Amino acid sequence: MIRRLAALAAAVLLAAPALSQEAKKTEAASEKKAETAPEKKGGDAPELDPKTKAAIAREVEKAKAEIRDEVRAEMQGAQSAAEFLGAVAEGPKLEFVELDGYLRFRGQLANDLQLGAGTDKFGYYYYPSPIFDPNGRTTLATANMRLRVEPTLNVSEHIRVRAQLDVLDNYAYGSSTSRAFDAPFSPYPVPFYGSSRLVSSSDPRLDRDPIQPKRAWGEVQTPVGLLSFGRMPSAWGLGILTHAGGGLDDDYGDTVDRLQFALAPVQTPLGGLTFVPILDFNDEGVLYADPRFGAGSGQPFDADSEDDARSYAVKVARIDTDDELRRTLEAGRSSFNFGAYYNYQNQRNSFPGWNERGFALDPKTLVGVPSGTLLVERRVYNHVLDLWARFATARLRVELEGTGVYGHVGEAGVVVATSVGDPTPIVKSLGDVDLRQWGGALVTDYKAIPNKVSFGLDAGIASGDSAPGFGNVPNRFRYDPGATAADGTFVFPPLGSIEGPQFGQPGDHSIRNFRFNPAYRIDLVLWRNILGQVTDAWYLRPHLRWDILPGLGFDAAIIYSQAMYGQSTPSSNEALVLSDGTPIPKYNGKKALGVEGDLRLTYSTGDGFVAWTEWGIFEPLGGMGKDLSRGNVLNAGLAIKF
Repeated sequence: MIRRLAALAAAVLLAAPALSQEAKKTEAASEKKAETAPEKKGGDAPELDPKTKAAIAREVEKAKAEIRDEVRAEMQGAQSAAEFLGAVAEGPKLEFVELDGYLRFRGQLANDLQLGAGTDKFGYYYYPSPIFDPNGRTTLATANMRLRVEPTLNVSEHIRVRAQLDVLDNYAYGSSTSRAFDAPFSPYPVPFYGSSRLVSSSDPRLDRDPIQPKRAWGEVQTPVGLLSFGRMPSAWGLGILTHAGGGLDDDYGDTVDRLQFALAPVQTPLGGLTFVPILDFNDEGVLYADPRFGAGSGQPFDADSEDDARSYAVKVARIDTDDELRRTLEAGRSSFNFGAYYNYQNQRNSFPGWNERGFALDPKTLVGVPSGTLLVERRVYNHVLDLWARFATARLRVELEGTGVYGHVGEAGVVVATSVGDPTPIVKSLGDVDLRQWGGALVTDYKAIPNKVSFGLDAGIASGDSAPGFGNVPNRFRYDPGATAADGTFVFPPLGSIEGPQFGQPGDHSIRNFRFNPAYRIDLVLWRNILGQVTDAWYLRPHLRWDILPGLGFDAAIIYSQAMYGQSTPSSNEALVLSDGTPIPKYNGKKALGVEGDLRLTYSTGDGFVAWTEWGIFEPLGGMGKDLSRGNVLNAGLAIKF
């Protein structure tokens, strides 16, 4: 900064000789003119030569521009030292303890999400059906809640500890009746007599603990950047690859065991770039319990590094913080941000039995077991590159993300059985697998009437695979043992199935369908509920936003979806042979999946209370099957943010 101010002063000083000479000429001319002209009151400032004035102006403007650039760079360096993609909040406040989070209630009424299709070719419904009369009744209704607490401990201005804790996370209303009134052989066997609720982690009717610590990590601001370590959220770009899931209505979100260092922005010809090297601990493999007191005491430790899975990554980005973006747009300037995220993952070996049984597996069985029965030589490597860009003005936003996956699995063996009297799992080989996946998403938004009406067109595409099913449930296959488990065979979903693995069938040694992160949502019915994630398809999504009143907003969207491969859809069929032996070739199926309309009304008081209601209706097209009915969902929610 001092250097730029000195440059400005120098520009003025350099002009001083010219000013002095011009002043002398002007003084002589004035004296000569005074002899013949009448005396004037006051004095006129001497005029500079136009060339001199232009030179001075250029130097002054150049110095001002350099000062503005340096001020902007210093401000960005101060603000971007935090993890620049939203996973880390702004710097600590004066309070030692900050509490953020929300209390949420949600209700859902889902009608005919089975689309009247019955079961697919593998015997599965499109969506869970009512227990009573599953082929007749079509409506499911439920309600749940969550208390999320996100404390921040500000140890100092440069050091803080952050965490995320969920209480009664998505607990269904009415799922924990009192054991005093609903216990076996109770004199009051009717559950609605209960007047209190008791939550126990051993309750077989619950699928999760009542209190779940999900994240805990530390941040240390150093002179050269921000050091972060612990179990923390992961986010990048629009979120099709990795998504933190921090929204009020979110169910999913990526959490990683990570070490990372966000360096302060470095000035380059492309602008100030932030570099973030990352080390992720994806899988530690087999663990030993405390050798003296067993599991649950002391400290477990890694049994061997040969089965560890790691990710080595780096993020490089030019990105404005929220405050920078706001100031830029308010000043009438445009903002262009971009970045790249590269991730390399590898794992040499694994013990599938450990993933199945954990500490119940006798550590002694890990020694001297022949390859193919317990030890699997995975030989996995994976390259992931994700590119992101955003252009924004006061009225327009265009954001784009594209990703590609290239990798290989040397052995995709899975645990299929455990022999009677022998705890050693039996692993069956599925051979080697290539990973070739890609996907992208586009989001646009134009403010037709600022702070009132906006609209845009979103689009997305995810690479597909010709194997039956979409691939969001890759473990949907069966193992039929023969005379012994080791002689058995795999049974995979046939064409016409809605889900199934995208590899493993004869001649199929690749996975080519890219799956959008489940926290990245574009609709209410097809991709959010029926299929779960965008994969093997492309979509178009025109949308409208109307801010009716302060705090009251209305959103509308239409989504058209189409599969990349007709073989993936339930409309495809296997080859048939008539009774006279006439063959009928395979029918690859139709690609058009359906059209959906979504509406949402949101109300916010501005001091923490938020309420919303939304309705979506899905019209299935030929790719989902024949003679199907419409599916629709009605959601409502209440939340208090703090």
